Amino acid sequence: MTTRLLLVAGGTGGHIWPAISFGQWIGKNKPDVSVSYICGRRPLELEIYSSAGIEPYKLQIEGSPFSGHGLDKLKRTYSQLSSVKGSINFLRFSAPDCVLLFGGYVSFPMLLACKILRIPFAVHEQNAYAGKVSRIASKMGAEIFSGWRECLPLPSSKYTRIGVPVREFPQVPPKDAWNELGLPGELPNGPRLLVFSGSLGSTSIKDIVMDISSEEDFAGWSFILPAVSEIAEKVKENVFLLPRVWKTELLYSLADMAAVRGGGSTLTEVSVLGIPSLVIPWEGAADNHQFHNAVSFSSENRAILWDGRGTNKDFAKSLIRLYDIHLDKNNNGPGKQYNSAGQICQDLWLALSSCY
Repeated sequence: MTTRLLLVAGGTGGHIWPAISFGQWIGKNKPDVSVSYICGRRPLELEIYSSAGIEPYKLQIEGSPFSGHGLDKLKRTYSQLSSVKGSINFLRFSAPDCVLLFGGYVSFPMLLACKILRIPFAVHEQNAYAGKVSRIASKMGAEIFSGWRECLPLPSSKYTRIGVPVREFPQVPPKDAWNELGLPGELPNGPRLLVFSGSLGSTSIKDIVMDISSEEDFAGWSFILPAVSEIAEKVKENVFLLPRVWKTELLYSLADMAAVRGGGSTLTEVSVLGIPSLVIPWEGAADNHQFHNAVSFSSENRAILWDGRGTNKDFAKSLIRLYDIHLDKNNNGPGKQYNSAGQICQDLWLALSSCY
């Protein structure tokens, strides 16, 4: 008998990629389980799902009632409430045996619909500070599966640490990855730093990199920045820009080190791949959750935490410290994240199976 599992994830890649990763793992390892997805209607959400070859069901909502102001807030609230009816209709039609919510604004109407229809559900929280949906679900008695050892402000008795589901990235020879990405010239020999500026496409980190890349300390380095250009291009002797890249394994295959924001998925990816990382939490994250993620991550992995409030020289000094970590032969094993990519998904499946 086939088990029907519905994964609810929308908003940003931080919610969607863990759901996709978990769903793909189920597809490879659980032939008696069928997986479907539901999201909102933001273009970025649909672009992410499309890049993975997935066509999700779309709720007619685009934002959280907990954010926005004035008329926009009223519209979002009305949209959320009307989406409860749409969620109920979809659940009755699809008849899932269990629903796993990955947080964000899409999860709220589905949470209410599951409760009304008495369909078993649980929540996966990707951040070390729980989002509003996770906190509400916890008060309703739902199982909360956390990506980190902390899930503030919930007490430890209210959640189970699992880890964040991430993809198992195939190993690509660096030279092949360089060529497939369309980067100009030959693969550089020196240290290569992969620089993520965050899913919102912030250019502030890019500007700092452009400034410090000419310093003598970084003469032999290469800086690779995805999602900041329309084309693959070389803008300085050792700075390379890329458009958005969905085949992330190509980027990771080039990285000796990484500079990343504090999103749960990205931190877990560099952890299970053992890439030493400088973490720069985005201060605008709700409830400052990226900072909490970064603190938890840095305590278990080869990493440096930088709050981004210092000067460009402070950034440069942090990179030199990160390079020392990279060169430390006594500490060059894999990352110390809670589990490997496959094991995280396995643990989540086992925990979820006990919920229905």
